[in-house]
Order: sequence, then structure tokens, then C-alpha cells
Amino acid sequence: MPAEDKLSQLRDRIFSDYRAKTPNSDKLFNRARKSLAGGVSGNLRFFSPYPLYTQSSQGSKITDVDGNEYIDCFSANGPMMLGHNHPAVVASIEDHKAQGSLPFNPSTLIDVAEKITTLVPCAERVRFLNTGTEAVIAALRIARAFTGKSKILKFYGHYHGQDDAVLFALNGSRAIASAGIPRDAIVDINTAEYTNINSVRQALDDDTAAVIFDPAMHRSGLWGREDHKDFLIVLRELTQEKGVLLIFDEVITGFRLAPGGAQEFFNVMPDIATYAKAVAAGEKLAVVAGREDIMSTVDPEAPRGTPRVYQSGTMNDGNSALAAAIGALTTYEELGAQGYQQLNDRAKVLREDMAAAFELHNIPAQINRLGSMLVLYFSSEAVNFQNRFDLDDDLIELFYLAMINEGIFLSVPTSNHIYMSFAHNESDFDRILTTTESVLNRYDFAGVCKRV
Repeated sequence: MPAEDKLSQLRDRIFSDYRAKTPNSDKLFNRARKSLAGGVSGNLRFFSPYPLYTQSSQGSKITDVDGNEYIDCFSANGPMMLGHNHPAVVASIEDHKAQGSLPFNPSTLIDVAEKITTLVPCAERVRFLNTGTEAVIAALRIARAFTGKSKILKFYGHYHGQDDAVLFALNGSRAIASAGIPRDAIVDINTAEYTNINSVRQALDDDTAAVIFDPAMHRSGLWGREDHKDFLIVLRELTQEKGVLLIFDEVITGFRLAPGGAQEFFNVMPDIATYAKAVAAGEKLAVVAGREDIMSTVDPEAPRGTPRVYQSGTMNDGNSALAAAIGALTTYEELGAQGYQQLNDRAKVLREDMAAAFELHNIPAQINRLGSMLVLYFSSEAVNFQNRFDLDDDLIELFYLAMINEGIFLSVPTSNHIYMSFAHNESDFDRILTTTESVLNRYDFAGVCKRV
């Protein structure tokens, strides 16, 4: 039978099982798309044949509108490092409820800022925002103001939020990633190849204010690796030599790789860093942090002659988010380096065991890992950043949907990002592996994805 026919049969079977398991999600989708564009609040949340809708969550589990329970390994695309409704986070929100939803300069601002300056190596001063996109916008504005230069260097394959100026070069080219972005938006952003220091040297010029990057290279397939430390050290030295600021976009890696994020994990300190997601355990809070002299650009009391950067926002000190951050950051600090190492080691074993299961079924698979994050590829050839975008992701999406059919929300099918959390216990890890084996036995992935 032709490979396309086998793939079609596999899709039909997995879709049929999904429809039988989730009829209420089907009904909600048909209702939702009459008021929500695409039936969801963001493109990432949609997948075929229709998205899953949930009604509750606790710890490592989520429950859909049909009452089906799943082990959640997508973790809302990363923020739920502590799992859903962690007791310390819930208690902190409750303890601060009397302050109201949006008080003026709540004292919790200071409590959270002090926690961050304690945990994050580069964070001598911080400012709060709502989203990672806002944090990146602020970081780039601050870098330009402080240096008096206009250009920014980003790397191919790195995602830095939804601002027009950085929503491009998400693959190996300078292609803009969305309609509606004018070409002029990216003229002051140069690009280079990650881990290629010669490419960086060539891209830097006298008008470069900062280099920004995601230490995990997460958006394009988790190509940031533990052995990239040498590159980061050389990059740090080069930027200091050139008078260029170094910005770690830690929206993904912050409080996930280590209590101090990628800075602690790689032991390389940037000048500025951005955070969101895990900082408040999923509540809407983001951070831009950096050296005191750099952050003075947003300080109303800075000495005369200091460049003045406008940074503000009505919702920047929402009480619920700040209270959640106190609970989350305190817990990260208590877990410490040892707790993070144990989670990262668990994820390493899971990666090895899943790879062995695919090998046993003669399915050519590659699983990238950094810390507690994993990404899966099906390919008979070694996958790298350059050829990753030539792959057909249909089979990966079907595998994730098949895992959902068996009670494991390993990833949103269209996302391909797996995040293990402190809420996952040994039983969860074991069940993820046994379910992987069950799915490979139940559905004929091997017949579609033969090793060549």
C-alpha cells in the first residue's frame, strides 16, 4: 500500500478514536467558532480535527469537558513548572486577596523584585510587565537608549514574541513570519547563525546596541544544548569587547533550567534578561531585569543626562500575578539546584526510554532535550536546525493526538514541545513511557514511518 494511503488510514483511525473520546469538545468547538476566530484565543491552541477544551486542572493533571483526565506535559507551553494550582501559589494569592485586583504600588511589588534580584544573577534592578512580548520590547528600547545605538542582532530560529521588529527569521532565512508586518519593521535587526561566532562577528557593526537570543533556541526545535556554554562564553567576551549589550530572552528558560534560569545553568551572565511564563506560575506577569546602570534609563530619579525610557502599563502590578509570583519564586528557591537537577535527570531518563521504545518498533526518532524540555522528530536522517524545516510534521501531530487518546497530553499536536514539571511524580513518568509503548502497539506508526 502506498505510504500516503497508510498515513490516511492512520489519521482516520486516530481521528475517529479522538472524536469518540471527546464529543463535548466537538460541540464546544462548533459553538466557539461562531464567536471566537478559529474557535480559540490563539493559533497555537488549535489542532485538527478540533481542539480539546478543558474544565479543571490540578497538579500534573488536566480534565476535559467530557471528564477525561490527562497527564499534562504541555504545561500551558511551559509556565506550569510547579503544576496546576500549586498549594504555595494558591495560598499566596489567597493571602494577598484583600489588596484588590489592581492596587496602586502594592507592597508585593517589592517582595517579588527582591526575590528576583536574589535568584537571577544579572538582576540588579527589575521592572514588571504583562507578557514576554512586552518584556522584549522594553529590553530592546532600554538597550538602544543606554548605548545610543539603533541596531539589534538576533539569531535565526529564535522567537522573541509578537512585536513586528522581531517576528521574522524564525527559520533559516529572514522571512517575516506573519502577514501585516511591513518590511521596514525589521531593517534595524541584523541576523546571525547561533553558535557560529564568525557569523556573529560579521553581523556586528558600530551601530549595534545589543545581541538578543533564547538560550534554548526553543521555537525552532530546542537546539540550545548543554554543550553550548563555550559559545556563550565567547559571545559574552565578544559583546563586552565591542561595547554591545547581551540580552538573554529567558521567557522559556527562566526559572525552568535552574532557579536562576539559563544564566545559572550555563554560568554566563548577560546585561539584561527578560522573563514571563514561569515567573508567576502562569499568571500574567513578565519581567525585564538588568544591571543597575542600564536599568537607570527607566528610573525617574536617575542623574541628569541619563537617557529617559518610557516604560509603564496599567496592568503591570496586578495583585494576583504578583502574589502568585511570591509563591512560585519562594518554591523555586526552596527546590534549589538539587531539586532542579533531579527533574532534569528524570527528563533525561524519559528521553532515553522513549527513544528506546521507538527503536524497538523500528521507528526512526530523534528527541532533543535541554533540562526538563523535550522535542520529538520522526526522520531516518539526523535532524538539525538546517534540515528541520524540510520535515513533514503530519506524523508527529498524529502521534501527539494518539497520546491524547490514551490519556497523555504530551504536547499540543501542532506545537511539538514537551515540558516536564515538578508536579510529575514517578508514576507519571512511568505512565508516559508505558503509554508511548501502548500507542506504538495500537497504531501502525511503524508502517508509515519505516526506517530507510
